[in-house]
This record gives sequence, structure tokens and C-alpha cells, in this order.
Amino acid sequence: MKASVIVATVVGIVAGIYSGIHLLIPLVLSGLVWWAARTLLPAGPPDFVAAAAVQAGHLIWIAIGLIVIGALTIDLVDITILLIGAVWLLAKPGLVPVIVMTVYQVVALLINLFAFLNFPIGENLHRALLIHLIWRVLALSLMWRAHGRARRAAELMEGDV
Repeated sequence: MKASVIVATVVGIVAGIYSGIHLLIPLVLSGLVWWAARTLLPAGPPDFVAAAAVQAGHLIWIAIGLIVIGALTIDLVDITILLIGAVWLLAKPGLVPVIVMTVYQVVALLINLFAFLNFPIGENLHRALLIHLIWRVLALSLMWRAHGRARRAAELMEGDV
């Protein structure tokens, strides 16, 4: 078993124990989006589908949260950017959407990290922010993995020609 799989499993278990439903909601939503995209777009590059699904699951989670608390906040910008980015990654997978979404995710990650560090441990928002941080890191890693695999596949295709 790879060390990365072990680390991811341990992080998932610890995050799940600490954050509970805050992990379950985006996990299920991301899984459902991935399944729907793979079903409706079977020819889509699976790595980019996974990267888009994580971001779409995140945006649905944020949207549900806004509806539940009944607030229209700056998080609407989050939803809009995530929606555009997820669709862009599916429609035109490539370096440009990965770079644009990386800039966005890094800025959002820093904002979430600052908020996370300022909430008391155990508080509901602290638990939710931990999952926001994890989902943003997951989105970044999946996008760059997808881009790297696509680039290597293109290089192999060029080598065959």
C-alpha cells in the first residue's frame, strides 16, 4: 500500500471524527456529482471529472449552507467561481482552467486558513472550516494530477506519431 493512501486514510478518519456531518455532506455530494458526470459524460477525461466533481460538491455544500442559514453573503462569489470552474474543467480540460482555478483555490484556502486559525477548536465553524481546507487542497491536487496525466498522455501520443 502506498504511503499516500495511508496518509489520506488517516486524515479522512481523523477529519471525520472531528468534523462529522461537515465531512459527510461534501463527500456524498462530490461522489454524486462524480457519478453523474461519469454517467452523462462517459467520454470525459476521468481525472478532470474527479477534479470538477470535488469542486462542484464543494459549491453545492456551500449553497446548501447559505440556504440553511438564510444569508446571501460573499460566499456567493465562491459558488459562482466554483460553478464556472467545474464546468470549465469538464468542457475544456487543460492548463488554463487549472491555473485559473488554482489561483482562486489558493486565495480561498488562505482566507479559510486564517478563519480556521481564529476560531476555537471544537466550535462548529472550526469543524466546517477544516473540511473547507481539505476540499480545497483536494481540488488543487486533483486538478494538477489531471493536468499532469493529460500532458503525459499527449506526449506519448506525439511520440507514437
